[in-house]
Amino acid sequence: MAVDLKTDWTNDDLARLMASVEDDRDWRLEVSAAGVADLSDKTANPTGSDYDETLHCFFETWMQGTDFVGVSAAADKTLVGKIANALRENYPGLKAGKFVYVAL
Repeated sequence: MAVDLKTDWTNDDLARLMASVEDDRDWRLEVSAAGVADLSDKTANPTGSDYDETLHCFFETWMQGTDFVGVSAAADKTLVGKIANALRENYPGLKAGKFVYVAL
């Protein structure tokens, strides 16, 4: 499940993406150069700056057990809204750089 930011996506689409995984490992929300937002398993696929440069932008890594993904996170409308706003502020143009920080 991914969210194509080039389409007319909604906060509900983002919530479905967040609910599509379990909070049982480290995850990072990444936006590809093609404008597709998806969650990347950082436990199995750690990355470096060379990989990050291929992305449009990326969020901080959400560590296992911090409740940024999964069904309960997706049900938190405030959390989903803040992440959705950050995506909208950083696609297609970047607000401040490839790393997107969301103050919660």
